[in-house]
Amino acid sequence: MSAPNTDITLPPELEALHQWAASERLGKPVHIAQSRIDLFAEATGDHNWIHVDPARAQTALPGGQTIAHGFLLLSLTVEDDVAALVGFPGIARVLNYGLNKVRFLAPVPSGSEIRVRSQLRSLECRQPGQWLLTQHKTVELQPSGDVALVAEQLSLIVIGA
Repeated sequence: MSAPNTDITLPPELEALHQWAASERLGKPVHIAQSRIDLFAEATGDHNWIHVDPARAQTALPGGQTIAHGFLLLSLTVEDDVAALVGFPGIARVLNYGLNKVRFLAPVPSGSEIRVRSQLRSLECRQPGQWLLTQHKTVELQPSGDVALVAEQLSLIVIGA
């Protein structure tokens, strides 16, 4: 695969998206309830007791609470983007393109609130009509601001019909 072409002028369809992505964005607070953790365990088959057994966690985990799955937190990094990206005129599709440099830095106890911070890393032409949006994502515990997760998230933006 060839390297992305970064010398191409941004098409008019992506001007508003670029302006939106260039500003640091702080998502709305999200409550991580035990019921949400349990639903994620059901969806993924990850029933590790540290996530789904509050009674055992009370005596066996520091803090005495179950903790959210790292991949549950990672999945929450796209929520605000999905609503915003599909609303830009001229964008036909937005596809998940993958992740870089994912790190789970701190546990998120059930009952916690988190917020996702997003920041543009790059917007590069992959081929005519397709642009790769790379964003730095941070999941922060509220109100402390402690960082629980960092990742680079990649989205393929398809413009046109």
